[in-house]
Amino acid sequence: MPKKAAQPADGTPSDDTDALAYEAAVDRLETIIERIESGEIGIEESIDLYEQGTRLLRRCRQILDQAEQRIEKLGEHADRGDPPDGAEGQDKTA
Repeated sequence: MPKKAAQPADGTPSDDTDALAYEAAVDRLETIIERIESGEIGIEESIDLYEQGTRLLRRCRQILDQAEQRIEKLGEHADRGDPPDGAEGQDKTA
């Protein structure tokens, strides 16, 4: 019988990690940590959850890296007095 992958407490599949927002990834990661630390699950499920946790951690880092790059870019535009990307041609009086 094939092994069923552990799913997050909210029942969504664990393979959608790359589409999660930061807050959702952190929530899932906290749930995984609580389940593992509870000691109420077996070793196989603990390993599956640990793997999910590493994917979620990678996703969180990816989102934070992207946010940092955006902030740096905005800072560069502000230093030069340029509008941020996508703001060219917009009415600045609004």
